[in-house]
Amino acid sequence: MKDLHGKVAVITGGASGIGKAIAVQCRDAGMVVVIADIEAAALDATAAELGVHGVQTDVTDPASVQSLADRVVAEHGTCHVLFNNAGVGGGGSFAELTLKDWKWVIDVDLWGVIYVLHSFLPMIRANEAGGHIVNTASIAGLGPFVNAPYTAAKYAVVGISETLRTELAGSNVGVSVLCPGFVRTNIYKSQRNRPEELRNETKKVAARTENRETLAAMDALATDPADLATEVLRAIQADEFWIITHPETFAQAMPRYDELRAIAGGYPSQLS
Repeated sequence: MKDLHGKVAVITGGASGIGKAIAVQCRDAGMVVVIADIEAAALDATAAELGVHGVQTDVTDPASVQSLADRVVAEHGTCHVLFNNAGVGGGGSFAELTLKDWKWVIDVDLWGVIYVLHSFLPMIRANEAGGHIVNTASIAGLGPFVNAPYTAAKYAVVGISETLRTELAGSNVGVSVLCPGFVRTNIYKSQRNRPEELRNETKKVAARTENRETLAAMDALATDPADLATEVLRAIQADEFWIITHPETFAQAMPRYDELRAIAGGYPSQLS
């Protein structure tokens, strides 16, 4: 997808943060842009601000995702570049997690990716001009970070992306996995969109305090989403699989790979 002009981009989680920044880059590249988000007010405001199309979508609901896909086909013919970007933060240590915590994060960060791929991959593969898929994971998808539900979901998104790359090798559909570090987004305010039936009431007050403290600490270190979005579009045009925007965070992931390399050293040479 070296020539993006006139192509159709669909961006989940597109009303703010990384998704909004990608929408700006796609619009400026001359693409037809459709942003999807669960927050109606934010979606409408962003769509109006950027001059793009907005479709309210709940990625945890396969019917809602399919409705998005159907509307994209009806109004724009197809999707060429899919940004599977919607996600939430949340979780904590195993000792304080409930099954509701696990379900909420996994539903959005993993099942959301699966539902979107299920509805959009066939149309992208059918495009004569080909297409590209960008799945937003995290540096937490490359190493065991704190917050088990989030890390588990992001590991899975990386694995799904690697599998897709293998399955689509030799086709005209490219795949990338975005693994950012800290980015200035609303992910630490994800609780605002958490369904009432999946709330962990015992953590509610503590979580708000923790989020405020985390936001204050992370804001100074976080990258502007606009800088990240520029790198994402460059990677699409260069057909690069790994989009690693914060290589300095590898230090937290490397112990896992060092252990595996040490183990591999004791195996036959064909594994080295």
